[in-house]
Amino acid sequence: MAEVFQISDEELLKLVKKGEHHALETLYRRYFHMLCSFAHKYVRSNLISEEVVSDVFLYIWLKREEMKIPNNLRAYLFTAVKNRSMNYLQSDNRHFEDIYFVEKNRSLSADSADSHILQQELEDEIEKIISQLPPKRQLIFRMNRIDGLKYKEIAQVLSITVRTVQNHMVEAVRFIANHYSRIKSQKYF
Repeated sequence: MAEVFQISDEELLKLVKKGEHHALETLYRRYFHMLCSFAHKYVRSNLISEEVVSDVFLYIWLKREEMKIPNNLRAYLFTAVKNRSMNYLQSDNRHFEDIYFVEKNRSLSADSADSHILQQELEDEIEKIISQLPPKRQLIFRMNRIDGLKYKEIAQVLSITVRTVQNHMVEAVRFIANHYSRIKSQKYF
């Protein structure tokens, strides 16, 4: 597998179009952190940044046979992430707000007892969603989002690969975003 890292983006893209999932995984590992940092400049949320980047790679995989990507895959990825980020910002039904963003803005909504109660209910609902994650995924999520550990540190502590940590985080974000948007639309708006 080490040889795969020597393959150019263009060659990996050709393999992706042929349905070689390891080529997509290689591209994902190659660009994930860089693209998340880029997306974060727009969406200001680590969770949403990871979701945006994951969505771009999922789209590439699902549309691999009919996609026409120019020779510069790197430029395409950054453009796609920027466009996804802008679409997220413009959408009326944002899927997920960073838990810590909610906490930071608590003081803004604390003017009335009703808004304080609503805020507490929202935080409780988010905690319930997190507790529904499988135990290992929940642990990884909490280590990253609450304890502030980096993926590499989590991988070392749990004796797993960084890629496994990334996979768990992407799935956790997706799960939380899906459940959060349902709760938000049903209860709060």
